[in-house]
Order: sequence, then structure tokens, then C-alpha cells
Amino acid sequence: MKACLECVPCFLRQALEAVKMSTDDEMVREKALREVMAYLLNVEWTNTLPELGTNVHRMVKKVTNNVDPYKQLKEKYNKIAQELYPELKLIVENSGDPLLTAVKLAVAGNAIDFGPKTDINLECEVQNVLKGELAINDIDQLTQAFLKSKSALYLADNAGETFFDRILIEILLKQNVKVTYAVKDAPILNDATFQDAEIAGISQMVKVMSIGTDCTGILFKECSDNFLSEFERADLIISKGQGNYESLNDVKGKEIFFLLKIKCSIIADDVGVETSSLILKRTFNTD
Repeated sequence: MKACLECVPCFLRQALEAVKMSTDDEMVREKALREVMAYLLNVEWTNTLPELGTNVHRMVKKVTNNVDPYKQLKEKYNKIAQELYPELKLIVENSGDPLLTAVKLAVAGNAIDFGPKTDINLECEVQNVLKGELAINDIDQLTQAFLKSKSALYLADNAGETFFDRILIEILLKQNVKVTYAVKDAPILNDATFQDAEIAGISQMVKVMSIGTDCTGILFKECSDNFLSEFERADLIISKGQGNYESLNDVKGKEIFFLLKIKCSIIADDVGVETSSLILKRTFNTD
């Protein structure tokens, strides 16, 4: 997806939050924010959202010399999600429709996104999604996809959310679907890395691989050959989060199921739902 005018102040807000978490040095904070502002002033705003977001957060990391500004927040929500996991597992096991319940919980976990905001009531998100309905619910298509698919590539989004992903992965494994879980090669925002997959116990269940870079969403031009090959041969793609949607919504020739919470009006308009909606959306673009 291409950026638009509304995206620019959002990038600045993210940069300000990131520099504050990166260092207490006010001079370094100002330098980092000024460099981000200069970049946004001169770059083409018609570039893709993942490309702009990636460059903004890499700039913050470089100037502040902090490779993981969101480290403490990631640890916090990994701990919260880990404590919730046994309850989530029981909810699915006692559900009349385990797959749908696991999907809804996976989407609820997508609230753990520090791009839009850093203050999240995760337990409230879980209760709200279990009580409500998905604004787009392509569960029937997902069920059919599992029946005909031998392999699925599961694109992770955020740390902490990984425990919610584990709930859905456990259901997929029961359907005899071979799952590969793809994470970021290095920290960016609060995106999941190998370490987060290990903390959630996913690396003991399925193959975990790096996409080969530290980008927001998926930037194919930076991804490793191994990841690109995995993407091409997977029967279906499960894509978590808004960044991955921004990267893959117009990909052609692949069946992709997007699981996410809509966090801004730009994505809401593109999808055709209200902001804060929860969706399971299938795409298969051929044109």
C-alpha cells in the first residue's frame, strides 16, 4: 500500500515515542527526531507504508544507538500473554468451534501493536473479541483451505501476540497442516523475532524461520532467498497484523488470509470496515 498525507504525522508520532524509549539524552532525542523529519520532508510520500516505516525506525535505532527501543514493552507483553495462555487454551478446548475461537483469539492478540499506541489492555481485548463478531469472517474459506493444503506459512507480527498465534498453530497442527512460522531477523518496533517465538514455545512445535531482514511488514526486495522460496511454495499464507496487510494486500497468485485488528482509518477505508474492527479476510488476487 502507498502512503498518504495522514501517514506522515503518524510516522512522526511513532518516531517520537521510539526515541523517548531509546535514550534519556535530550540532545540525541532531538537529533534523531530531526533526522526523521528531514527524511520525511524529502522522501516521496507515494512510497509504500512498510518502506517508509522501516526507514523511520531504522533511523531511530541508528541515531540513538539502541538496537531494540521497544525491548521493555516487548518483555512486558510477553509476560502478560504468557500468563494468559493457559486460560486461552482452555477457552479454545471448551469451545463449540475451536478453529473460529482460535482465530478470534489470534486476532485479539493483534492489539499488541505499538505503532498505533503503547498502552494496551490485553485482557479487555480478549473479552471483547470473544463476545463480539468479526467484521469480516472468512472462516469457511479458511476451513476449506486447511482441508486442501499441506503447508502453511504463518507470518508473525508482534511479540506477546506470539502466544495467541500458538493457540491457532496448535489447531492447524491437528488438521495435519505443516506450519512454518516467519519472524523478523532483528528487532524493529515490537515485531516478533526468534527469541519471541522461543519464549512462546512455538520453536518447539514448528519450523521457525527469519524473513531475512528487520523491516516493518514484508519488503520482498530485502527478504532472504530462503524466505522467498518458502513464500512461493506454501499452499496458503496466514498473515498477522496491519503491517503485513499493507505489504501483501495486492500480492497476486497466492491465497492469503489476513488476521488483524484495524487500527487506522486508511486501512479501514481500504478494507471497507470501521476502525477497530477485527477481521479474518481471504484474498486471492489474479489480475
